Amino acid sequence: MQVARSMLVTGASSGIGLATAQRFAGAGYMVFATMRSPSKGEDLAGEAKEQGWDLQIVELDVTDQDSVDEAFEVVHAQVDALDVLVNNAGMGMQAAVEEATDDEILALYNTNIFGMVRVLRRALPPMRKRGSGTIVNVSSMGGHVVWPYFGYYHSTKWALEALTESLYLELAPSGIRVYAVLPGLVATNFGRAGIRGQRIREKSSEYREDSERWIEGFMALLPNRVGPETAAEKIFEVAESDSPDLHHTSDDFAESIVSARKKLSDPEWFDHFRGLHGLSD
Repeated sequence: MQVARSMLVTGASSGIGLATAQRFAGAGYMVFATMRSPSKGEDLAGEAKEQGWDLQIVELDVTDQDSVDEAFEVVHAQVDALDVLVNNAGMGMQAAVEEATDDEILALYNTNIFGMVRVLRRALPPMRKRGSGTIVNVSSMGGHVVWPYFGYYHSTKWALEALTESLYLELAPSGIRVYAVLPGLVATNFGRAGIRGQRIREKSSEYREDSERWIEGFMALLPNRVGPETAAEKIFEVAESDSPDLHHTSDDFAESIVSARKKLSDPEWFDHFRGLHGLSD
């Protein structure tokens, strides 16, 4: 009897994480759908039961080492090593670089970077011992370009890109494959549930007027949004592949943005970028 391949995805209560859990479970994987609040996984658990999926809801708060340890005790009691790890959990932050508070910045990095590292440290040793496995880090087109007033969020994605590339090189001799998937504009509740740093919206903020111009221009880009299923499909495709490429954009808009940034000089890019937002003046 062939044993089903196993995978774990963080931040599976909604958005890309939820769609990823559904995609892998539907393909026959043994899925550990982890989330900070397991009560948010009741619908997913019900769907899994209805569909006959091998899926478990596991409590895991990436900002809490004890929570990560307890989650992996559950995982490793059932599988020696994961076949696929998808690091997806994350939060956003809207703030001028000058105005963000230390607490806001630390909370952001604690989730987006330190949280990923906590999970990696538990998942990797069994993978290395076995000599196989796949890690997919969910980055963003924002790991290659930057929107003003989201600099701290983007800085975490740029850091994620650096760590992922280092992992790619460090783990190559062990037989573990490493990928970064770069979604573009995804229609999720990330903006409402994951945004921190509200000072920019206060009347006393020196940046309020300019930030509102940028946000208004950003709204014109929303028709380029895709559903989280698009990113989940790319994550699944990459995990099932033996591609030698590290970076994979998940949709046409992300590809167009990342490609333009690579091809254009800094002044050309900034002019192009302002034009996208109707701010070419």
